[in-house]
Amino acid sequence: MAGMDEAIAMLMAVREGRSPPLAGLGAAAPTTEAEAWAIQRGVLARLGGRIGGYKCATPPGKPPSAAALNAAFIKPSPTPWPVAKGGLIGIETEIAFRLGRDLPARATAYSREEVLGAVAGCFPAVEMVETRYADPKAVTPLEAAADHIAHAGLVCGADVPDWRARDLPGLTVRQTCGAEVQVEKVGGNPSGDPVAPLVWLANHLPTMGLHLEAGQVVTTGSCTGLLWVQGGQRVVGEFLGFGAVVVDLA
Repeated sequence: MAGMDEAIAMLMAVREGRSPPLAGLGAAAPTTEAEAWAIQRGVLARLGGRIGGYKCATPPGKPPSAAALNAAFIKPSPTPWPVAKGGLIGIETEIAFRLGRDLPARATAYSREEVLGAVAGCFPAVEMVETRYADPKAVTPLEAAADHIAHAGLVCGADVPDWRARDLPGLTVRQTCGAEVQVEKVGGNPSGDPVAPLVWLANHLPTMGLHLEAGQVVTTGSCTGLLWVQGGQRVVGEFLGFGAVVVDLA
């Protein structure tokens, strides 16, 4: 991809504060999913990071999506999180899984049962969201993918011991920021069932030259929608009876 280095440089310039948010990647924009993943991995390499997991979603009637997560920004709850003075950060409460063993590429697709058999833990999570674009709704899906779908980090709650016996799609999610309850509702996962995108990802990653590995975390889409908030507040994302995640926005 001729423009890959340029795309990586443009995204890194925003991350490092050397450029304002981008209108888009212009001529350097990826034209295939493989190119978008190559840009993701190039940015991660420039950050000195490694893949610690993935975010993914398979919303009905829409194309599935996924992006790699930098292991350096996967944090346990509770944790502080920096927010630029006067700036905003996005927050989303989600259900996440941790792999207990690898799911390497193979000729036949992994079944739901096989994928769940490789899961070592399930827990609530809050995804921290920052975009490198001036208007993320104005860029193409491939440009969004190149920017790790606006991922900034993931804060993980404690493992839920009996998660396999729970109705994961039917959990009540509640997200608060400061003294305000922003969202409280039943369900809300964009894929309906949070296991669905995990199974899709296990079978899709090999087409991008990757695979799920033991220890990696997979978060499965926002149950609250994306909400932008200011720093100086405590965020609590929880599923009632399933645990909570606490983030103190600096």
